Amino acid sequence: MFKTKGFSSNNSLKRRAVIVDAPDLPPEECEFFITSAGIADTEKTEISEPQSLDFEVETLFEEETDEVNEKVSDISLMSVKGIGAGTAESLEEHGIITIENLIKSNPDEIASKISGVSSKKVVEWQTSAKALIKT
Repeated sequence: MFKTKGFSSNNSLKRRAVIVDAPDLPPEECEFFITSAGIADTEKTEISEPQSLDFEVETLFEEETDEVNEKVSDISLMSVKGIGAGTAESLEEHGIITIENLIKSNPDEIASKISGVSSKKVVEWQTSAKALIKT
């Protein structure tokens, strides 16, 4: 039910019921709500079916092919500039296994999980990882 200033109607039914329950409103205002709904006191009316809109959605991006995804998954975290064996191990412990995970991760979140790493450093890793993917 949708209620506004004492006016309720149930639009989910084929027939619309108008209920005005507003003792503080003068009768002329209640009458306004009833007539603005287009239904008289005892009148029954049919609600027409809504017209559908025909439209086409433009593609905003191209889907990545499996070939690109395989290429990304083959690149090790240690290939990223600034990530050594120890850091790669720490990243993997926190669920960052591929450079794709690294790129999609929140820098502040990673920095808070790994000691000695700032969010600025993580952003540098992400930039380096993106460059690796492009090549």
